[in-house]
Amino acid sequence: MNEEKMVDVEVVETPEAEATAESTDPMPSLTKIVDETAKVMESLGKALIKTAQDVSNLMVVPVDKITRAQLDLLVEAGVAETRSKAAASLLKESVQDRQEIFEKVEKTRAQIASLKEQLHSLVGSAS
Repeated sequence: MNEEKMVDVEVVETPEAEATAESTDPMPSLTKIVDETAKVMESLGKALIKTAQDVSNLMVVPVDKITRAQLDLLVEAGVAETRSKAAASLLKESVQDRQEIFEKVEKTRAQIASLKEQLHSLVGSAS
């Protein structure tokens, strides 16, 4: 009852197999791999540099639920592309609106720096 079935199999080479069989020199394909790898590495390097530059401008700012909802509202309304861009825009406007305060702070900071220099001069000349 054990019947053996015979199957005829014909092996046909594809054009790709013929091309591979003809080119026995591994160097052209190795050179191609190295070139492609170099291109990928260069691309990754550029992406890494851009990402590092972008990350250096990031700040983590905690916001309460109401502020987050308001930022979401700006995004949903199409006023801003993202919450982050909405927050950045509002922060920039706030800083510009309070420019007078920042000028006073800068003037005071310069006075403090000048006083520190005077103290260092006094201490330096006393020793």
